[in-house]
Amino acid sequence: MKLVKKMSKQLAALLMAMMLGLTPQLTMAEETANVKQEKQEIRLEDDFYEYINKEWLETTTLKPGYPATNTFNELNDKCQEQLQQLFAEILGNGDKYGENDIEKKMVNLYNNYLNKEVRNKQGTKPIKPYLDKIAAIQTLEDLETYLSDIMQSNMAGIYGMSVSTDFKDSNQKIFTISSTNLILGGSDDYNKPTEQSKITSAATTKYLQNILVLMGYSKEEAAKKVEDAYTFEKLLTPYILGQEEASKMSNVYEIAYNVYTLDELDQLAPNLNLKTKIQKICGDKADRVNVLEPKWLEALNTVYTEENVDAMKNYIEIKFLRNTVGALGEDFEKIADEYTAELTGVQGDIPVEQEAMQVISSIFSDKIGKLYVEKYFSKEAKEDVETLVNEIIATYKKKLENVDWMADSTKANAIKKLDTMKVKIGYPDEWEDYEGLEIKSYEEGGSLIENLFNIESWSYEEILAEMDKPVDKTIFAMSPQTVNACYNPTCNDITFPAAILQHPFYDVNRSKEENLGSIGAVIAHEISHAFDNSGANFDENGNVNEWWTKEDYAKFEEKAQTVRDFYSNVTVDSGAKVNGDLTVGENIADITAVSCMLDIMEEMDNADYKAFFESWATTWRMIGTDEYKALLLEQDPHSPDKVRANVVLQQFQEFYDTYGIKEGDGMYVKPENRLKIY
Repeated sequence: MKLVKKMSKQLAALLMAMMLGLTPQLTMAEETANVKQEKQEIRLEDDFYEYINKEWLETTTLKPGYPATNTFNELNDKCQEQLQQLFAEILGNGDKYGENDIEKKMVNLYNNYLNKEVRNKQGTKPIKPYLDKIAAIQTLEDLETYLSDIMQSNMAGIYGMSVSTDFKDSNQKIFTISSTNLILGGSDDYNKPTEQSKITSAATTKYLQNILVLMGYSKEEAAKKVEDAYTFEKLLTPYILGQEEASKMSNVYEIAYNVYTLDELDQLAPNLNLKTKIQKICGDKADRVNVLEPKWLEALNTVYTEENVDAMKNYIEIKFLRNTVGALGEDFEKIADEYTAELTGVQGDIPVEQEAMQVISSIFSDKIGKLYVEKYFSKEAKEDVETLVNEIIATYKKKLENVDWMADSTKANAIKKLDTMKVKIGYPDEWEDYEGLEIKSYEEGGSLIENLFNIESWSYEEILAEMDKPVDKTIFAMSPQTVNACYNPTCNDITFPAAILQHPFYDVNRSKEENLGSIGAVIAHEISHAFDNSGANFDENGNVNEWWTKEDYAKFEEKAQTVRDFYSNVTVDSGAKVNGDLTVGENIADITAVSCMLDIMEEMDNADYKAFFESWATTWRMIGTDEYKALLLEQDPHSPDKVRANVVLQQFQEFYDTYGIKEGDGMYVKPENRLKIY
């Protein structure tokens, strides 16, 4: 079961697609054709990543339940152990907390998750009242009644309703309607299936049928229900923007901004009675509604008939079950594990205590995060990283000032955006108090499912409460215990949680060059997202706005296209190629980040370039199953880790000079074919 997020799933998918490389004959393709050679024969000049990471790649093994591991995962494992230690103290004092104390709610939920004996005994009983409501749907009127329930219309409905930041006025919220959450993930899986998506489709179909059989349906009934759900979706998928098309669009945010009054909304889709439903949810607060995909809504309006009630009902039931069975007994866990293993090649299971801790850390992220930073993140570390961020921003500013293809007006706007950018390091100034959230133990009559429903409802109500309030741009996009970083275009801010600001990404005892190759590059990467193909759509205030001259934006798109084409010619170890369109935003950010770090090193006395380049390469080391790598190659907006390590370095003369890379070497790219954006 997944918690409601502050951005709709469909919008999130759409924006991920926006993380959208000349077509020179890339010599890395030649190098990867020879990856089967013995590792001791690998030359640094041919494969820098494999050479630098040789020992780690040969000795690291996957932990049970993990389809892959990399530097981020290794640090996350360390953080999980730290969180377990922090939570052990809370568990040890469990009988001292009052009913409304956050700690009591955390302990209840943790024990809910761990107690598989009770979950097995309860079986499907906790979800029966919800399934009964779905079973009662016989007519379109019944469906209308069902969809009028706030929580169910989002968790198991046929469209998404939420509150999001207004793209054109980032200080305000706007009620948002997003398109049908598809079983296979995206419309391309239906309209333009690949070999990988066919594998995913077959595995998903089998998984859903197994769930239904376990619920008591015959194999024939289960197969029909799944086919009905797909039939319903296929009536809509031609009108839902696919990842492939979105990744090539420069104006996807404009396309996703379609504001209607409630009356206009009912004219667009009269059968759905959306005005009535929205007013029930938030009264008169939502006088404007953004429909992310109007063509989809018109298509849904056409499909929304008595004739299709059974198909919609079966879709709703399957969606509901898929979102909830993970919190039931071990029979359901077993078929979920089999499904995950088939898709990702994962073997074994993550310890249940670790799974439970991940649930607690996700739901009570602020409470756990506050304890985490008090124990493991010092004021001195925060100040030291702030100094590094300021140096990187100052260097980035010089880089923008020296861009030779921008007009002065565009350059001034870019620098204004950089000067306005807010930096969030470590942890927020204010913490969520979880007031009003009810979590009961089994002894108090609660259940894991019911508590997760409570969390879902509470979270959704929290979102709806923001409808008539200004956007709070002080909120951290990530919890302090998250090993990651991000750029938020609607806030024009960068966030670096406390957890990533430690070894191996950052270490006060390492050389500056090593830190620049890891956390420095991560920081510059996130800054670069403000100026990649996605961030380029947003101004300094976080609004979708044309701050470029048309001529400059055309030049930018030409440069972005060279990145698309370049990476599209990179062949990975399996023989498949990178999707240069899907990964263009992350690739631009990687290249620009390393360029910025090299600018800093140019100003240093006797800079140790080897330490920098090797730190960069170790940052991206990764092992994983073949199945998982194939999934990532098709779905992840980041290039594969080996590609990130090698291809980025191929663009810089400093790398060639440091290691004597010459024509004929696998790492060599002709100067005229090397990429540069800023």
